[in-house]
Amino acid sequence: MRIVSILILICFVSLIFVGQSLYSSDLQNNETRDIYNHTENSFNWSIPFSIIEEDIISEINETVNINEYDVNVKRFKNIMVKFIDFIGYSSYEGVKMGIEYGYEHPEHDLEFFLGFLIKIIWVLLIIALIPLVIPLLAIIYLFFKGIFWLFKKGAGYIQR
Repeated sequence: MRIVSILILICFVSLIFVGQSLYSSDLQNNETRDIYNHTENSFNWSIPFSIIEEDIISEINETVNINEYDVNVKRFKNIMVKFIDFIGYSSYEGVKMGIEYGYEHPEHDLEFFLGFLIKIIWVLLIIALIPLVIPLLAIIYLFFKGIFWLFKKGAGYIQR
């Protein structure tokens, strides 16, 4: 769970950087942009959700008989559609919020924070790989030990 939280933080800080780069490009081009209007028009969750909802509805039969199985399938479909809608809508609003915050506050230097989060990801990755590295080193050790044994046997050093 910690790694998911760290990835969400990295994504949010990256979105703030996107907003800051939008601001710096507007500053270089002497343009003004209504960032709230721009994000509302650019990021619209209803279009991808309608496609997802159509796919789910077409895959699960809508006709409900008295059979308990059919009723439960329809209820599960409704829960799944609403959950996907919740996650997608929340993600889109988070994207908008990060870009708008970065655009409105370009003076904040979050590079240290992003670097710190990336270092934490590397540490967690290394900790996760330690159980894989130890057996790999043991296999490599046994491989070379076997090769040396074969060379000694072939050269006549080992007596039977």
